[in-house]
Amino acid sequence: MARQQKFGPHRPDAPALAKRQRVLSLIGTWLFVLVFMVAPIGFGMGYFVVPGILFVVLLIATTRITMSGNAPETEALHLNELKTATPAQPISVHGVWAPRLRVRGEPPIKGFLVCDGKRLRFENHDGLVRFDAVISEITVVTVPSFMRPQLDITIGGVMQTVRFFSPLDLGATFVGPIVAGEWFAQLRELGAS
Repeated sequence: MARQQKFGPHRPDAPALAKRQRVLSLIGTWLFVLVFMVAPIGFGMGYFVVPGILFVVLLIATTRITMSGNAPETEALHLNELKTATPAQPISVHGVWAPRLRVRGEPPIKGFLVCDGKRLRFENHDGLVRFDAVISEITVVTVPSFMRPQLDITIGGVMQTVRFFSPLDLGATFVGPIVAGEWFAQLRELGAS
């Protein structure tokens, strides 16, 4: 039996996979923090106090994001969802845009990644468009992974990065590749190189 490619046409539905991965990563991260941060404090190793408190605070914030119902993975694309997008009914998800080579003084910008089936654009909450390009003119640079849970694209030789997760979200490295990976795969199917 041939091995299926991760981004092939028979990949699993991203929302269900992301939800399952989020729960598993949350359980695993809690266990990690309890075993490697909190337990040593109980055994008298005081130098674990500050990292232990930091990790517990971040983990509580991540747990709140997960339980709120507003976690980024709730906007994960279903299979072939971008193919059904039209200018009248585009697909829009929350994200954070950043230029790849950061321009001095230009921070990452929160907004929406929008696809209408033929074009891809990112606009901030004020309606300012950061990029707008025909999908066939876009190059998806890297396959999203554990170390890079984001969508990296090149438009006209300029690299752009769209993150769907906060850097403080401890589940981003586990769930981010699924969410960004579905964008990667569907943009490739629509003609991005």
